[in-house]
Amino acid sequence: MKVTINDIVKATGLSYVTVSKAMRNHPSVKDENRKKVMDAMKALGYVPSAAARTLVTGKTYVIAVMISELGDGFYDDIIEALNREFFKRGYLVTLHMCKKDDQENIAFLEQKRVDGVILMAPYKEVLFARVLEEQKVPYLIMDHQTRDSQPYTILSDNQQGGYMAVKYLLDLGFRRIGLIGGEATSLATKERYKGAVKALEELGFQTDNTAYGQYDQPTGYQTVQKWIEQDRIPQAIFAFDDHIALGTINGLKDCGLKVPEDVSVIGYDDSPMANQYTPKITSIRQPAQAMAKKAVEVMIDLLAGGEKPTQNTKLPPSLCIKESTHLFK
Repeated sequence: MKVTINDIVKATGLSYVTVSKAMRNHPSVKDENRKKVMDAMKALGYVPSAAARTLVTGKTYVIAVMISELGDGFYDDIIEALNREFFKRGYLVTLHMCKKDDQENIAFLEQKRVDGVILMAPYKEVLFARVLEEQKVPYLIMDHQTRDSQPYTILSDNQQGGYMAVKYLLDLGFRRIGLIGGEATSLATKERYKGAVKALEELGFQTDNTAYGQYDQPTGYQTVQKWIEQDRIPQAIFAFDDHIALGTINGLKDCGLKVPEDVSVIGYDDSPMANQYTPKITSIRQPAQAMAKKAVEVMIDLLAGGEKPTQNTKLPPSLCIKESTHLFK
């Protein structure tokens, strides 16, 4: 039997008008009443008619997320949180992959089939932002990588993360610390490098070795193999993401070195893989949940006619200590 709005009214004990307003995310509804309605909708399996709501309000109640790749633990966490937080407010989330050919995505954006757009497509933000500006569709950029002078962006503080990673290794007693980054042109790489160098310079040290490549396992594996061949292996290594860290650990193991007994390794993202291998990888956790909540908060305000913030939001990462690092002996 189909669940109706009257069933939600009975389940919550609220008036028909209050329930109706809560479903439309009306600002006059108290948070506790909105939660009651959302919980009842979920429990009873109520699905409002999207077509009916669109005819009444002129809104689709759909938010598009443009993403460059799936399978990235950090982005996966953000998407999960976005979906959950938008649903609480009566919106659905659709995913759109951004690969080599962007014409289909541009055509989609030009048709205004969604109320707002979240951009998580590094290196393509400028292209999509230009289209959305022309169409006057509210949008937010998350974790941009092309330049610092982007429109409003929500991102993790990568410089602080790089500083935290190397400061931790220094506190453990290491002095010869190698850095393995992803693409040298990406902002994340540049910011993590700046933070790492800052931590070293505070104690009068320099980087032992620095290498760049891709955010993947082969970059870590091939880099440490090369350093070992050159007899330049450092005491500890800061890998700029967990993929690089895992490749680094495997490369060290295949050359007969133990982690962390011979070389300590710290990664970045605290992705699921950081806990799936031996040793579990000490890593810098990005604030995916907090970033998603901030994005939803700002987007809901934009959809209500608010102004886009003028300054970027940088949220702090945190250190997750596990098995791939230990005190220097």
